[in-house]
Amino acid sequence: MSWAPKPLSEILDQSGRHRAGDQDLPVLSITMKHGLVDQAEKFKKRVASSDTSNYRIAYKNELVVGFPIDEGVLGFQTKYPAGIVSPAYDVWRLKEETDCHIPYLERYLRSSQARSLYALRMQGAVARRRSLTKTDFLNLEIPFPPIYDQVRIAHLLGKVEGLIAQRKQHLQQLDDLLKSVFLDMFGDPVRNGRGWETHSLGSISDVQGGLQVTSKRNDYEMDAPYLRVANVYRDRLNLNEIKRIGLTPAELSRVRLRKGDLLIVEGHGNPEEIGRSAVWDGSIENCVHQNHLIRVRVDSSQLTPLYASFFINSPSGRQQMFRAGKTTSGLNTISSKNVKETMVAVPPIGFQNQFAAIVEKVEGIKSRCQQSLTDLEALYGALSQQAFKGELDLSRVPMPGVGLEEDKAVAPEPLHTPAEQGLAINLPNTDSLLAALESTEVREGLMAQWLETYRGQLGSTPFSVQHFMAAAQTRLAELYPDNDFALGANDYEHIKAWVFDALAAGTLAQAFDDAGNRIELKAVQA
Repeated sequence: MSWAPKPLSEILDQSGRHRAGDQDLPVLSITMKHGLVDQAEKFKKRVASSDTSNYRIAYKNELVVGFPIDEGVLGFQTKYPAGIVSPAYDVWRLKEETDCHIPYLERYLRSSQARSLYALRMQGAVARRRSLTKTDFLNLEIPFPPIYDQVRIAHLLGKVEGLIAQRKQHLQQLDDLLKSVFLDMFGDPVRNGRGWETHSLGSISDVQGGLQVTSKRNDYEMDAPYLRVANVYRDRLNLNEIKRIGLTPAELSRVRLRKGDLLIVEGHGNPEEIGRSAVWDGSIENCVHQNHLIRVRVDSSQLTPLYASFFINSPSGRQQMFRAGKTTSGLNTISSKNVKETMVAVPPIGFQNQFAAIVEKVEGIKSRCQQSLTDLEALYGALSQQAFKGELDLSRVPMPGVGLEEDKAVAPEPLHTPAEQGLAINLPNTDSLLAALESTEVREGLMAQWLETYRGQLGSTPFSVQHFMAAAQTRLAELYPDNDFALGANDYEHIKAWVFDALAAGTLAQAFDDAGNRIELKAVQA
């Protein structure tokens, strides 16, 4: 089914004519990822100018458009009766709110399809200063289905967004788990309260800079793939884009990377990012590195690359790098000399190897979770394109709040992370845990026991199946890092059945969250 497009001029009217004056209203900003946000919540401080009297007032359900618009910098103000935004932003109001479902319209206006339309009509020579005139914006024609189809599309895309958020949350939990294991095994590595031997990094490794990138290298007969700062993050690599560099055979021999080499970022505009490091995985043959990355090749009889990287990326290790750094023309840098002088606590190599084995197992789980995230993001892109083109059979998408009773009981999950919920779940070890990894029947009993523990620790926090599964998966990986196990669909069905039993028994109850406009589950304490 396709719908006749409608120009934005039939949907929106210009607003934003009212100014803040001396009113004390929330100051709002637009971000590419999260749309319109409260500065006080997002940045933990006020970043607006001290004089906001000329800021525009954005009333509830009004659209705020920033720049560059082709990067999706826009969002609806749905949080406050009124907030204020920069006078550089445009503000628009809906002509008929009853005809438009805001979550649908915002998703479309931030979609890749809409951003392509903006880019075709933008004016200006400088990329990030190009703009779209108000007339051209209002003349844009967008797919505008009936209100019930708008709701269904937003509901469907919101479900996939929720799954994407859960995968990202799980990845963060696994990262946090590794940091916790590191501190548990080695303590604070810089304070070295356990009395490990300490050595300068230069005394137990070979430290070397990389190749300077210049236009002259374009004329070299030989080239090779090379890594940049954009490829190296804390304890992970991003190899989505690999560039090539001209070099001589002697240079290739000198700076060719080996699997296990530690790469340390030499300079960055953000002082918190200097010294970040990751271990090279050897996945690209004859790969070299530029001079903004410092290569550390450790003596494997004394130091493992993984331990060295976690040491450098730990809060205390980062502080050591930060103190050694210098700031010139807004760029924060460290030198090869600073890296060589970095003092490292060196535990017994066997202890380091135990940690490396744990990391390998957790990274296996992370790899599967990352692949799931990649697949979900691809699914979201395909679904959104089909939805906005009218190519989806929306009759199979239930209206929110309408459908099977069990869907209403379990599906409406609050998409908060455990940190946002302010809740740490402590799932106990039991004698049946190892058997549960091999037997579905035993695992069903374990899940029931853990679910009761989880329910008893919730207090006023909403019950979340996804949060519980993430906590259970993390606990299993923590207790048995050598067992490559992941919870699956059968486990979800067991948990879901437990939820319905708990609802029937009155130990869980459904409640309506007015602020989030959704059904949520609450624990009923005896």
